[in-house]
Amino acid sequence: RPPRGAALILSLGTPFIMSLAGSSHSMLVLAVTLVIGVLLGAIGTTLLSPIPSSDLGRSLRAQYGTRLTTEGTSVRSHDDEIPQGLPSTQGMMFPGAAKLEPAPQVCVVAGVGPGIGEHLARRFATAGCRVALLARKSPTDIAKSIPGSLPYACDVTNATQVQEVFAAIQTDLGPVDALLYNVGGGKFLPYDKITQDILDMDYKTNALGLLLTAQQVGPGMASRGHGVIGVTGATSSWRGLSYTAGFAPGKFASRGLAQSLARDLGPKGVHVFHVVVDGGVGEPPAQAVLSESPPELLMHPEDIAETYFNLAVQPRSAWTFETSLFAWADTSWYSI
Repeated sequence: RPPRGAALILSLGTPFIMSLAGSSHSMLVLAVTLVIGVLLGAIGTTLLSPIPSSDLGRSLRAQYGTRLTTEGTSVRSHDDEIPQGLPSTQGMMFPGAAKLEPAPQVCVVAGVGPGIGEHLARRFATAGCRVALLARKSPTDIAKSIPGSLPYACDVTNATQVQEVFAAIQTDLGPVDALLYNVGGGKFLPYDKITQDILDMDYKTNALGLLLTAQQVGPGMASRGHGVIGVTGATSSWRGLSYTAGFAPGKFASRGLAQSLARDLGPKGVHVFHVVVDGGVGEPPAQAVLSESPPELLMHPEDIAETYFNLAVQPRSAWTFETSLFAWADTSWYSI
């Protein structure tokens, strides 16, 4: 079969060749055209052929050296063997490409209970992180099943308790480089059913607690040039409904405070992010209505925790401040 370039030239030149068929020299012209077409096609095929991956690797090595490394990433050809157990970013083809941030070493999860809080602790502990579990009542049972974790009883709306507990964490586990604020409170009621106490609780649990805990870890993170503060939001972080007058105000305040923290701490190397949990969460159902929902309408807390961890190690050249999570089939909850 003639080379690709020859086939192209022959297909384009066929009408011209046929127009010469009636002349006395038609056979000679045809023969010469075929020879020229084959030669040009061979040249074109050579120029257009892709460089084999092995040649590409040799070319890169000749230009940049045997092994070009920039901040932990390596330039590799396709025929290089990539060691097992390394994250995919270690095989990037671009020198200077951003790498993942190091996984936190000491993480505080505020608001630990069955569901998101527990699975956040499990996911970060799996990555080798020492985890402090905070709840109003010490989550001792959950801590027993999570290696490297310690439980602490703490009311995050009480400044004195927060200061004492974080001092104990510093002694027990070391400097905190990740705070996951998963605390929330309030009532799903219309405005005319809201009391001052309900609104006070809403603001304190969602915003005041975030402020007090962030004040304990933010300065240290900023001085070290790295750290993570993740905040759990909800659909009510974006919109107030007729029956969320005792919940949405606190979530709005929490989101606003997270924005302020991100503006202040981000340039100092601390990644602050806000996760809008936009729908129902399963295992276990928080409300009776959720227990009747088909499983495809509920988010899995372990999958939510995976997103938090991915954000915690996100390359600082492309940080996310806010993301929303929802079950793929639950279109009724979508805030988009």
